[in-house]
Amino acid sequence: MAFTLVLALAAFFQVFAVLLALRLNTIYRRRYAWLFISGAGVLMTLWIGAGLVDTLQNPPGDIIWEPTLWVQTLATLLTAILFFAGIGTIEPLFKENEAARALLASENALLNREVQHSREEMQLAQRVQANLLPKEAPSVTGLDIAFLSRPAEWTSGDYFDFVQVSPESLIVTVADVCGHGLGPALLMTTSRSYFRGIAHMQKQCQPIVNTWNRVISDDIEAGDFMTAFVAQIQIEEHNIDFLGAGQNGLLIEADGSFRELERSGPPLGVLPDFEFPCPQQVHIASGQILVLCTDGIYETVGRDGSQLGIQRVAELIARHRDLTAQQLVQQLDSQVRSFAVSSQPQDDLTAVVIKAA
Repeated sequence: MAFTLVLALAAFFQVFAVLLALRLNTIYRRRYAWLFISGAGVLMTLWIGAGLVDTLQNPPGDIIWEPTLWVQTLATLLTAILFFAGIGTIEPLFKENEAARALLASENALLNREVQHSREEMQLAQRVQANLLPKEAPSVTGLDIAFLSRPAEWTSGDYFDFVQVSPESLIVTVADVCGHGLGPALLMTTSRSYFRGIAHMQKQCQPIVNTWNRVISDDIEAGDFMTAFVAQIQIEEHNIDFLGAGQNGLLIEADGSFRELERSGPPLGVLPDFEFPCPQQVHIASGQILVLCTDGIYETVGRDGSQLGIQRVAELIARHRDLTAQQLVQQLDSQVRSFAVSSQPQDDLTAVVIKAA
C-alpha cells in the first residue's frame, strides 16, 4: 500500500508538470522548449505509471526487507516533485523573456521609424542641395566645359559653380569644405549664397576671394576651413585670371605636358584678415585643358595603399586630350572608380574640365 501511494503521488506530480508545460507553451509559444520538457515529463509519467501498475499487479512482499525498492520509489517521488517544482518556477523566466522580446520589438519598430524618417530627411536635403548646384555647364564660344559631382554620402561638402558676371566674363569656382556629410553640406550651401552675391558685386577674382574669405571666417569654428579655386575667364581673349585658396589647378598643354597652377594663399576661413595677392593669369589656347579637382579625387586610395594623385590625373587627361570635356570627366570618374579600394567614395568627388576648342 505504501509503495502504491508513493508511486501514485509521483504520477500525480508528473501529470501536473506536463499540464503546466502545456500551459506555458499555449501562453508563450515556445514549441521547442515545450517539446523537450513535456517529452521528458511524458516519458517519466509513463515510467512511473508502469511502475504503479506493476506494483498493483505484483505487490512486494515484506517492505521492511526491500530497501532498494524503497530507495527507488522515494527517488521517483522526489524526482517527480522536483520536476513539477521546476516547471512551476520557470514561468517567471518565460515572462521576463517575453517582456524583453516585446521591449526589443518595440525599440526595433521605433528605430525603424527613426531611420526611415532620417532617410527621408536626408533625401530631402540631397534634393535641395542638388538644386543649388549647376544642372548643366555654361555654353561659351570656343570653350568646352563639363563637370563631375559625386558625393561620398547623401550630401556633399564640395561646391562648384559658374557665374556669368558680364557678357565678356565668366567666374568659375571649385571649392571643398573640410569633411563631408551634412555639416559641411550646410556650410557649402551658405558659402554658395555668399559666393554668388559677392561675384555679382565684385566681378574680379581678387576682391571676390578676399570678401569670401572674410564672410566665411564668421561662419565656421576654429579648425574648420574651405579650400577654393576661383578663375575668371575672359571669354573673347580666353585669358584666365585665377586665385587658389589652399587649392591648385591643373593645366594640360596641347602636346600632353602639364603644369600645376599654384595656390595663392591659405584655405578660406583660416586667416580672416589675409589679403590674397593679385591673380595669376594664363592664356588657354586651342587644345589646352584646365582641370579643377577637389582633394577627394587626388586623395582616392587604391588597393596598394597609394593615392591617385595629381600625376595620374594629369596623365589620364593628357592621354585622352582629344576627347570632349564631357568624355574627359567620364574617363576621370571611371579611373577613380577602378582605382579606389572601395566602391563607396571616402570623400566627395568634384571636378570641372574646361577645354579650349
